[in-house]
Amino acid sequence: MHKLKQNIPLTIFILLLGLILGSFIGDLLGMILPDGAVKIAMTTPLRIGFHPISIDLHIFTLILGFMIKINLFGVIGVLILGYSLKWLY
Repeated sequence: MHKLKQNIPLTIFILLLGLILGSFIGDLLGMILPDGAVKIAMTTPLRIGFHPISIDLHIFTLILGFMIKINLFGVIGVLILGYSLKWLY
């Protein structure tokens, strides 16, 4: 646990990688699964953030926005790679 606190950037990178890979696998499986409740539960993302806001200042336009989409497979990916952190440290 002590080494985990010293390597915070690597830990965050691995957990984000788990989220990205899990979401990617979820999207791929969403194309394969037949329509129904299971497909909806597995592939429907939870959206956290705010939609883009456009500010036009006549010289330039500034667009700000941030959105994270997390589905069930993304959470599973984080859990799997989070558990693998135990073996790295």
